[in-house]
Parts: sequence; C-alpha cells; structure tokens
Amino acid sequence: MSVSISGKEARIDDLFSRDFVFRIPPYQRPYAWETAQAGELLSDLLDALGNTSQATLDHVAPYFLGSIVIIKAEGRPESDVVDGQQRLTTLTVLLAVLRAEIDDADMRAHLLNMIYEPEDRLRRRPARYRLSLRERDEGFFRKHIQNDGALDTLPDLNLKQLSDSQRNLACNAMLLRERVRALPLERRVLLAQYLVGHCFLVVVSTPTFESAYRIFSVLNDRGLDLSHADVLKADVLGAITPESEREAYAKRWEQIEENLGRDAFRDLMSYVRTIFARKKVEKSVLAEIREIVKPTGRPKWFVDDVLEPYADALDVIHTASYPTDGDAAAINGLLTWLGRIDNVDWIPAALVIVSRWQGSPEKLEIALTALERLASVLMVGRADINDRINRYAGVLAALETCGHDVEPARKEMTPKPGELEDACAVAEGDLYLNTKVRAYVLLRVDAALAESKVPNSDENPTVEHVLPQSPPEGSQWLSWWPDAAVREEWTHRLGNLLLLTRRKNAQASNDDFDTKKTKYFCTKGGVSNFPLTTQVLQEKDWTPAIVERRQAELVGVLKGTWAG
Repeated sequence: MSVSISGKEARIDDLFSRDFVFRIPPYQRPYAWETAQAGELLSDLLDALGNTSQATLDHVAPYFLGSIVIIKAEGRPESDVVDGQQRLTTLTVLLAVLRAEIDDADMRAHLLNMIYEPEDRLRRRPARYRLSLRERDEGFFRKHIQNDGALDTLPDLNLKQLSDSQRNLACNAMLLRERVRALPLERRVLLAQYLVGHCFLVVVSTPTFESAYRIFSVLNDRGLDLSHADVLKADVLGAITPESEREAYAKRWEQIEENLGRDAFRDLMSYVRTIFARKKVEKSVLAEIREIVKPTGRPKWFVDDVLEPYADALDVIHTASYPTDGDAAAINGLLTWLGRIDNVDWIPAALVIVSRWQGSPEKLEIALTALERLASVLMVGRADINDRINRYAGVLAALETCGHDVEPARKEMTPKPGELEDACAVAEGDLYLNTKVRAYVLLRVDAALAESKVPNSDENPTVEHVLPQSPPEGSQWLSWWPDAAVREEWTHRLGNLLLLTRRKNAQASNDDFDTKKTKYFCTKGGVSNFPLTTQVLQEKDWTPAIVERRQAELVGVLKGTWAG
C-alpha cells in the first residue's frame, strides 16, 4: 500500500497556527540545544534582518530554517515531530521572549496565540499549546516558558536541581531574553515581524511512523547532527508493536538515557558494538550495530537483555558503587582502580562481567581482579590500541563461551609473559620520564604497602624525586652520590621517587636530606599520607645502596600485585 508523503514550505506564522499541534513523542531524545546553538540562531536571524526598516521589510530576503519531519494525517492538526524538535522548541522559546519584550498589545496577543491557542467554544475547539514536549519536560515548559509571564520565574530557579533538558530550556530562554532586551524597541518589533512573516521551514509530513522514519533515516544519512544513539533509538522503537508497547519501551529507554547522562549513553552504544563485534570499528558504530547485533529483529530483547543490563552495569562501573548487602569494598576498589586506566578499551569486558556476576560477589571479585590486573599491565607496558583491542577481543570471546564459570575467563585475562615483561621494564626503568603512568605506578605500589583495597583518595598526587635532579655543589647529596653516571642512572627510577599530596616550595627540593624531609616530604606528625613516602622519612641516609635496595623491594611489590 502506498503512503502519501508531502513536503511544502511554511512560514513560521503558518506553522504556529491552528493548522498544526506539534507533539514531541516519548521516543525522541531530550531537548539538547545549549546556549551556543540558541544564541547562534538569534544571531543568524539578526544578521539576515540586517539594517532593515519598516519601510523596507517587505523587500528583505527570506530566511530558511531547514526542514522538519512530522507524522500528520491529512486534514488534522495533530503532528508528531520525528525530526525538528530542537528548532521548534527553540523557536517557541524565542516567541515567548518576544511576547514578553514587546509593548504593542496586538503583537503580544498574536505572539501569545502562536504559543497557546485559547478555547473556542463556538467552533468547539479546546484550549491547547501549539507545541507539547515529552512528558518529563512538558509541565516545566508550560510553567516557565509558554504561559504568559512565565519567563519571570526563571531567575529564581536552582539550575543545579534541573534535568539537562530543563536546564537547557531555562538557560536558552534567559540568554535569548537578555539579548532581545539589549535591542531597541523598534528592533524587537522588526525581529518579531521578520521571524513570523519572512522565515520558513520545509515541512515533510506523512501519516505513518514507518514512512516518517524512512524519511528521517535518509536525512540522517545525509548529515543531520544526530548521534548513533538517537538513530538507533528510532530504529529499535520503530520496530516495536503495538504502539502501546512502543510508548512503554520509549519511556524505559528515556529513563535509561537520563540515568546515565547523554554522553555516557552514547558511549554505551559503542561498548555494545564492541561486545558483539569484538574488533576495531571498520564502518561506523551505527552500521555495525545494525549489521552485527540486528536490534530491529528483536527490539524488545535489545532493550530488555542488552541495553538495560549493560546500562546498569556501566553506572556501577562509573560510580564504583556495587550494590550488595555484604562487604563491597574489594569490588568497588577494583572498579576505582579500573577507573584510573588511561583508556576505555577494558569497559566492554567489564560490562559483561558486572552484568553477568552482579548476583555473585565472589565470582565478580575474581573476574574484576583479573581484568584490573590485565588492564594495569597493558597500560603500564604501553600496549598500543590495536594490541589492546585484540587482547580484549579474546577476553570477550572467553566471556561469551564460559557461561557462569568464571575460571576460563580468569585464565584468558592472565597477563602473558611478554605483557608482564613490558610493564616491568617500564617500572624498572626511568619511570619518572614516563609521565603517562608514573603516578599510577606509584599509587599502585603505595596501596600494596598500605594493604589497601582502594587507591589513595588523592587522585592527583605529585611525583617527586628524593635525590634531586640537579643537586647543588657542596651539598650532602654529592657526598653520597659523587659519581655523575650513577646519579644519572638512578635519579628517575622508582626507588628514588615518592608521592606528595600537593607541591610545596620547589626550592626545598634541592635542600639536604634532613631539611628536605622536614620541609618538603612530611605532613603533621612527621608522617605522610602515603606509606611510600613515610618509608623515605624513616631513612637516615639516601645513598646509592639504599635506593638500589628500595628499587628492588618496590618492583617486587609491583610484580607481586600483577602476579596475583
């Protein structure tokens, strides 16, 4: 059966009229435009308006605002917005601002009517808003934007307590109002007249979701600014029938996205692709999810068994907050250590591990211990991205086949001899010069010395030398370290390094050992927040023999940590 598709140009005045009642369906993403986009829209309109006066307004060039895609039955105003939410919402905000900042009563009434259609009892038309947002934002939008006088409530809001979409609405409204207020009164009127009568959108409408989505997909493939998560959402929800279930799944999807945050949710889609593909991206995240995962073939399964459990797992991973009635310190400590890895290639494996064994703390701890050890070794050994991708692909393959038996996965995550050698070579060499991992290595050793399951709470300690890099002439250092070649050999190695909570007077770094310990290394009570540093405070001398002994001890501690 053929489905009619129509496309026509419409002025803003025609769009915000009784011919259209726009609704943002629940499967759409939240309102995401920030002040940069809203401010750019107003700037573009003012630039297009130029130096136009009332006398020349009819001759000014029109301004094209792009296209929108809606689901709309012929002859009926109800219109579900498939694409165009950001522009329609921001235009509504701008209309509300102009309504508030123009003195002319007739113009204000017309602008009010473009936002809200009052009840017409004679024609039996109910009162209704021209645009209704998703259920989560609809009440906020009416109370603080659409209603007459609503903008005055915005300065009293606590923006930190709002959702991202509501904060965007409030900030955009306040920005636009501030900028419109800065215009002369006659310029505000001209802007309103130009917006309403000389700005256009192309409205593409079709009566069914399926055909609207096909249009949406074509437009997206041609470069609409949408993430793969947005398109995948339309893919999956569009495949769910009946419509009542689609609405229910749309609310669940929206809740998942809101709980994680938009950026983390977008990342989740990439992790899901990796879990199923187990290889480097060759096409695009969206194309490979469609091709390999095939979510539209089983859309409910994708939400129930993939999206929701992995989203819950990602939240646990990001927050290091494993929920259990027992002692979760070890598990959350492992998640905290993983969070300090300088890449995210380990996260897909962690998602599978956390989602699979979240009900079995013992197995979860075994698997996370192995994963953290592998991630640590690969990071410190500076394995390149292709090596990491291939290594974690093997872990994902083992996780796929091992079921609930954790041992095969643990074995696959055991660092290989070459991987351990590379990591140990970094730890044993001039560690200070390896700026990407030096603090991490020292924190790992420090935690082992403290017999702690979690890292030190100081996330950004400084790494300092005991023997200075440039000991001054006549200092005690040179009596202990007379040979320049020996000093060069040991200055930047683990045995000569410690951690400080914050950088103190850099001049003290060249003082003699006793002075340096007092001024530079210790905190109250003659100790440090770091056991690694407290060890140094307990030494009376700092000779090559002491540093060599300490080097062997600390590298041994690190190897023991990686060996398990």
